[in-house]
Amino acid sequence: MEGPMRVRLLLVAGTFLAAPCARAQSASVTPRYLTTGLFIGSLKEGARIFSPTRLLPFGHPESLGHQFPTVLQFHRDEDSVLLVIGRAAGFRLEATLERYPTQPDSLWPYAPFEPPPLAAIRAAPVITRAAAEAPVPGLRAVAFADRFPVAFIVDTRGMSLAARHMTRATTMGLDMSRADLLRGLSAAAQLAPERGAAILVFRR
Repeated sequence: MEGPMRVRLLLVAGTFLAAPCARAQSASVTPRYLTTGLFIGSLKEGARIFSPTRLLPFGHPESLGHQFPTVLQFHRDEDSVLLVIGRAAGFRLEATLERYPTQPDSLWPYAPFEPPPLAAIRAAPVITRAAAEAPVPGLRAVAFADRFPVAFIVDTRGMSLAARHMTRATTMGLDMSRADLLRGLSAAAQLAPERGAAILVFRR
């Protein structure tokens, strides 16, 4: 086989062999955003009425290995995104988020993750579904960016333990792992556009 032709064939073969490797690497790429959320529970059953969480990697110093690390302070636009999706779901969270657990700031200490895309979420369409369609018990609102869950609100007040598939109350109001929650949010994402921002609201 002539030299130039052999080189071309090797290059084409290399391209096909490299393609599966590229797909495999993309599957392990760090997500663009962190997911921030609120769990709202009932004091009557011993739950925390208001639990903000940021789904940091388990190895992050702030995470302490917890499934749902508690937010110590909201950073750049996290609180604003929660306000936007809260309003869409009928919540008025301004007074609480602006003061709890301390005033938000404009810093972003979580590189390589990007801050939440506030402008896109403010302009996003709101998609409404019945609460019975929620893939996570008590899920009320989710903000997506390209189907990635940027922020969510779960409200289990008024829900029976049976409706939550639970036999005993918990401080979070739910009894599930982070993996279970993310699977539920991933299922909800199928109701959102594949590209761009969207807010999904489950109405009671």
